[in-house]
Amino acid sequence: MPEYLVGIDVGTTVSKAVVVDTDGNIAGSGHREYSCIYPRENWVEQNGEMLIKMTFEACKEAVLNSGIDPHKIISVGFSAQRATFAFLDENKNIIDGNFYVWQDNRASTEIEYITSKIPAEELHEISGMPVTPTFSLEKIIWIMKNEPKKYGKARYIVQVPDYVMYRFGADDLFCEVTNACSSGMIDIKKLCWSDKILDTFKINKDKLPRLINPGTAVGRVTGKIAEKSGLAAGTLLCSGSGDQQCSSLGAGVIKDSHASLTLGTSGLLIVGTDKPVIEKKYGLMTSSSASLGLYELEGIQLGAASSYKWICDILGGLEKAASKELNINPYGLIDQHLLNSPVGSNGIVFMPFLSGSGYPCWNSEAKGIFAGLKFSNTKGDMLRSVMEGITLESKDMYETMKTTGVKISSLTINGGATKSPVWRQIIADMFNVEIRLLKVMDATNIGTAILAGVGSGLFKDAADGVARMVKFTGIIKPIDGNVVKYNKIYEIYKEIYNVFNGSGIFKKLSVAT
Repeated sequence: MPEYLVGIDVGTTVSKAVVVDTDGNIAGSGHREYSCIYPRENWVEQNGEMLIKMTFEACKEAVLNSGIDPHKIISVGFSAQRATFAFLDENKNIIDGNFYVWQDNRASTEIEYITSKIPAEELHEISGMPVTPTFSLEKIIWIMKNEPKKYGKARYIVQVPDYVMYRFGADDLFCEVTNACSSGMIDIKKLCWSDKILDTFKINKDKLPRLINPGTAVGRVTGKIAEKSGLAAGTLLCSGSGDQQCSSLGAGVIKDSHASLTLGTSGLLIVGTDKPVIEKKYGLMTSSSASLGLYELEGIQLGAASSYKWICDILGGLEKAASKELNINPYGLIDQHLLNSPVGSNGIVFMPFLSGSGYPCWNSEAKGIFAGLKFSNTKGDMLRSVMEGITLESKDMYETMKTTGVKISSLTINGGATKSPVWRQIIADMFNVEIRLLKVMDATNIGTAILAGVGSGLFKDAADGVARMVKFTGIIKPIDGNVVKYNKIYEIYKEIYNVFNGSGIFKKLSVAT
């Protein structure tokens, strides 16, 4: 009899669930989209009850769409947006109803205070996280200083998957340790709460749930939850990991030098390494893989495929109108223009900093630039230059990571942008490495389902689950001539950034706008 698993991912804008068999074939999926709340400038929150409601609905839709008997589902795993947290009262209700989202930057005012207590380099060496307003630690400190009554009222501080698991029927509040790496409060080398960080900032350790490993059984679905979720009462609930750890797991990153590049709303390059190298390069995110014993070096780009959507919205009006009449994907028509633009986009270099630059520059003042425009340039050149510019930023992350001694021997790509054959070849040529194509692009949900299989005993460990469930459909090899051209263009990309940043032009543009 076939056995099935459910992987649930509670993202920043969508909650998605998939039902898969133990060979990685998707039987059904469901999703619910939602939005954030913006109470003030730089504040980003999400309503907790809305997240739970949408996650139940997405799960129920996936089970119904699968058409299988819910009793054949062995277990459910959970992943979620990282560094997003909430305060719970004594009754385990969310205080003020909202989570503080990772995109929230209110804690930018606390960075100077934080680094006066523990230098940024030391915090990074302990936790693996750079000191930015993105992570939970910084925002918790902001709450402690600006809303002390709320902090005092809080009995628990929970990450998103902690709370979602509890609402699905977990026996208690548990905090999965690899997801918690992005809280900024974990000792990355010991994989426990950092007493140094907690004691320095007077964060009460009793407010933090007990840490557990990925793939740990935490409870079972109750009858009441069965009605809301579509799952059978008694279905096993298991911890997953953070969304990006699950994504890399679902992309087969379980060995040193294996890597994945995700190009979605934002971009993330993850490189597996046997040894953390956090002391060698400040600004690099280092977390534990969901396959314990392996570490992941993470570089994030803030715009990524959002930049390509932006240029398509501006230049692709005719194609989008035509696609509605033809009932086809507009990007298929838009990408036709790329076929007439060569490597290098006829001299255009695009700097993809529409929302600032992430790793390795971490420059919120950086701006997007089209350099090299001429009357001879076409729509295809501009479109291709944006693809190339986004990938140049990805390459810059990798080139900087290489200074720590890591390397990529195998790269798997996922995310909506990587559906484009042109873009796939650009990535292979920029990185000068063979690209593995996934059979199932929902890498995060697959990775989460693998951990559900570990927790239920279907797989002996994460590597066993990857061997069973992660399949590849082909390989894209780099083209030698293109590699040479892109290496030259990369040097130009670096020079453009250094000139604009070093001369203060980015800063002047920020003031002017």
